[in-house]
Amino acid sequence: MKKISLVLVCFFIIVSSLKADNVRSVKDFNFDWKFNLGDTPKAKSTDFNDQDWRELKLPHDWSIEQSYTTENTAGSTGFLPTGIGWYRKTFSIDASQQNKLFHIEFDGIFSNAEVWINGHYLGKRPYGYSAFTYELTKYLNFGGENVIAVKADNANYANSRWYTGSGIYRNVRLVSTSKIYVPQFGAWVETPQVSQKQAKVKVSSIVKNTFGKAQKLKLKVAIKDKSGKLIASGSKKLTVAAVDTSSISLTIANPELWNLEQTNQYTAEVQVFAGKELKDKYDVDFGIRSVRFDANKGFFLNEKNIKLKGVCLHHDAGAVGGIFIRDVWKRRLENLKDIGVNAIRMSHNPADPGLLKLCDEMGFVVINEALDEWRRNKNKWITSRFAKDMRPELITGYGDIYEEWAERDVKDMVRNSRNHPSIIMWSMGNEIEWTYSYYYKMEKSNQGLGNQVLMEETGDGKDELKETAEEIEKWIKEIDPNRLVTTGGVLPRAGNITGYFDVPDVMGYNYRADDYDTDHKNYPNRIIYGSENWGTYQEWKDAVDREFISGIFIWTGIAYLGESGPYPWKGLDISLLDFCGYYTPRGHFFKTLWSDKPYTYLATKHAKKAQWIQKGDKWIDNRVTGWLDKWLFEDVEQTWNYETGDSVFVEVYSNAPQVELFINQKSYGVKNPDDFEDHIVKYLVPYAEGEIKAVGLNESKKESEYQIKTAKWVSKLVLKADRTDMKANGYDVVHVQAYIQTKSGELVPDKEMQIEFDVEGEGVNIGVDNGWDRNVQKHKSNYIVTHKGRAMLLVQSTRKAGAIKISARAGEMKSNQIEIKTEL
Repeated sequence: MKKISLVLVCFFIIVSSLKADNVRSVKDFNFDWKFNLGDTPKAKSTDFNDQDWRELKLPHDWSIEQSYTTENTAGSTGFLPTGIGWYRKTFSIDASQQNKLFHIEFDGIFSNAEVWINGHYLGKRPYGYSAFTYELTKYLNFGGENVIAVKADNANYANSRWYTGSGIYRNVRLVSTSKIYVPQFGAWVETPQVSQKQAKVKVSSIVKNTFGKAQKLKLKVAIKDKSGKLIASGSKKLTVAAVDTSSISLTIANPELWNLEQTNQYTAEVQVFAGKELKDKYDVDFGIRSVRFDANKGFFLNEKNIKLKGVCLHHDAGAVGGIFIRDVWKRRLENLKDIGVNAIRMSHNPADPGLLKLCDEMGFVVINEALDEWRRNKNKWITSRFAKDMRPELITGYGDIYEEWAERDVKDMVRNSRNHPSIIMWSMGNEIEWTYSYYYKMEKSNQGLGNQVLMEETGDGKDELKETAEEIEKWIKEIDPNRLVTTGGVLPRAGNITGYFDVPDVMGYNYRADDYDTDHKNYPNRIIYGSENWGTYQEWKDAVDREFISGIFIWTGIAYLGESGPYPWKGLDISLLDFCGYYTPRGHFFKTLWSDKPYTYLATKHAKKAQWIQKGDKWIDNRVTGWLDKWLFEDVEQTWNYETGDSVFVEVYSNAPQVELFINQKSYGVKNPDDFEDHIVKYLVPYAEGEIKAVGLNESKKESEYQIKTAKWVSKLVLKADRTDMKANGYDVVHVQAYIQTKSGELVPDKEMQIEFDVEGEGVNIGVDNGWDRNVQKHKSNYIVTHKGRAMLLVQSTRKAGAIKISARAGEMKSNQIEIKTEL
């Protein structure tokens, strides 16, 4: 009896191990890489000695680690060096794994990535925002060492209009499967019919068979909710010779819909069987929701009409550059959410998968964008943002590779991210009209002359731009026929003449609110929204006052590197959040427009420096307004530090019906935000040391308030962390904010002091910053000079459990010590 039992146990162990051996394994491949900045062609060889190379963890952006400089850099990309870098990783695979297939998956390398495994060339991927994969199997040394080498060539330092980052700046995975498997991007979920009572769910999968002869297989799909409960299932028999695509349709009763408040998601478990043997298991997270745009009523999510309170976002994140770090972006998105943002336009490239996953989890709707350039390149500039100093030899961009790579890059964007419920539209591109000079000529002409210009420029009236848009839209819909396609257009009158503005399902208008009414009247079936907008009250009001405008997307949500100059102006802070993720005055203002919570904020400026002057009861904008000024916001500050006798300009933002301003409890009057054209209440008051306070009033009752106290004398340096514990996983990050304060704890906003941070234990300093768009101190440093009385340190955990002790000093002044626990 014991012998029989032992045999049975052994049998089940063997069967279990065989099944486990054939099921997909996804290994985090980010750790234990070596890196060298500089072109090292011999590094592709297995016998190359990389002993002296730097050891690091991916994702990695070598540009952000360097010093800002004007030598071989460009204002268009933020005055940070680029170059060529090489990565190498040595790894082993057990000899028992020879019956499996191995693929390496890259989420993005900037740029012109070339990959070798054990000296064998695998290929090149020029576009830095594309995810891609290579099979490694036939080149691997099972039971021995393997070397993968990656070259990233970002030597052309002016190849973009914004900061790109350099290197393997997105995640890498090593995936092993059986010889029958689902490839990368190979399973997807569609929800063609959605209601509160019932949802039709269609799960599709590509199955590859590499045995060389047809196999009889079974495809099984199980839908599970967030608790793991089985909701629906189905199966289908297949005969696969090499590649087959099959779908299974299921019905879910009373689905939990994904929306902005409740981000319900399901998991589709896709399983492939040969007989009773499980060959592969591929999980897809998805959400059930309906999306609809109406030419007269705007945007609907689950048939609920919603105004898009959107922002445009570039992919860089201040001190950490182009790499995606979940905790860094979660904090940033939390602050945007607090302001009231509900929509994000990824500008102007496909987003990192991790950022899209955060949007799924946190409740943002997303426009994922493919390209900033099509067949023709846009100008890039060296020392300033005005593109007058462009060097001809540096005019490069996506146009150089469009013919060879565009179809693959666009389709892979859709394949890679189509399962994200947050994505509501695919954007083909942004302001492509600027690359066709005749568009600008047509924009300035009337209808008849515009057609004449088109004929003169093209000879036959055929517009390459329109034809390219039709081509890209076709590619997108081949992969995802369900979502709508859009683009950000900037010359609507010209686009109406050529028909370009009729190509997308939904047409985005960049800074062209003046054309909303005319185009809605002349093109009543066109769906219109503000795809890129100045961050002003008028831009929002133009959307609110028009039911047919779905919403706006402010340029930008968060300050970004690039499109800058002259040095040391490294980037654009025309945003709701600065480089550190701190609220800007504009961010506080839009919180009063977009948040339902009562909110009041005030900021000040010496009257002599203010753009606004008071004449009687009227306020007049005293700027000599140019095109750039439309993006700028009055640079008021959170300070009440002036001299006796100074006249101070005060701005109050509030969503209360009225506001009242007090200085040391003395009232300076009640005013109504609606009485000001820009919805910003303004005061001109005499300075008096003490406290200034704004109160939001609703029927004479206090609804909200904000105050600032005089704070001129620095007494202490205070550190505050946004968490007290982290996982010892090499990924988690704590944001440590340093404040210069008075004895009573008030921020001293107009003192600049150099802070030195000290980090001990199981944590790594990954960057310092102060949020200023003219801060060109090196981010990979222990030192930082404060701006507006504050600075920030980012510390990432190691993979060892323990504690991290963080402190700082400024001269002889020492801070409190923060301790962060890390656990496995």
